[in-house]
Amino acid sequence: MGKKIVFFDVDGTMLHLPGGMYEPLPSTCEAVRLLQEKGHYAVVASARGKLPAVLEKLNFDGFIGCNGNYITFHQEVLYDNYFKPENLTFLLRLFQEYDVPFNFTGSLGIWSSPADHPVLQRHRELFGADLSGDEPWIFSWQPEEIHSGMVTAMFAAEQQMLTCRDCLPKDWLVDMYTSENIRMDIHLPGHTKGKGVRFLHEKLGIDFANTFAFGDARNDLEMMRQVNYGIAMGNATEELKAAAFAVTDDVDKDGIYKALKKYNVI
Repeated sequence: MGKKIVFFDVDGTMLHLPGGMYEPLPSTCEAVRLLQEKGHYAVVASARGKLPAVLEKLNFDGFIGCNGNYITFHQEVLYDNYFKPENLTFLLRLFQEYDVPFNFTGSLGIWSSPADHPVLQRHRELFGADLSGDEPWIFSWQPEEIHSGMVTAMFAAEQQMLTCRDCLPKDWLVDMYTSENIRMDIHLPGHTKGKGVRFLHEKLGIDFANTFAFGDARNDLEMMRQVNYGIAMGNATEELKAAAFAVTDDVDKDGIYKALKKYNVI
């Protein structure tokens, strides 16, 4: 049998903020508890820089944040790939030139452009951001205070995003989205979410045959290919479903619990 490791995306997989699902289902909490009770590892793999407070109660073994650029396991930081001062200077000038709102995401917070920008407001509404909540949004900062492995830039039109992307260094990693809110996630060369998943399960000595991942979106594609059982949520994009080993039920219909039960992880 051997020890297994299961990687969980957050948005669209355990939570669904645009649909008003702000906490994981009881079945998801039970699934994580049961798999850990059996001696397996549960790890979050997300574009977020910090584990949402509503997921802390699940006591995950590890966290892969900023799409692979920040990795911890049992509270130990294993990898931290962040923008250096010259990178920040370049990006801030670029965003100013194109009037692009942004969020620099890291384990200590989210360093954001002013909250009153209409495109940023739209982004926050879609993804359930609440200024009064525990999300560590920072609106007053100096560039030297930013410690971030990913920046999300938001746009009013797709062509504006494409033009801005063409200004970036060719070896930087970019994930672009045109549904819900037009935006792109920008990273330095290094780990991606998929590479982060592979790095961690190999470091822990977990056999590839015992690796699982749940996701719903395009930035989960590589992660699906780095595990043996890549499982797409029922609400996932058609692109991800086509690449997955299997498709389970929707995020709000016990999809995680059902799949882990089906494959005898719990």
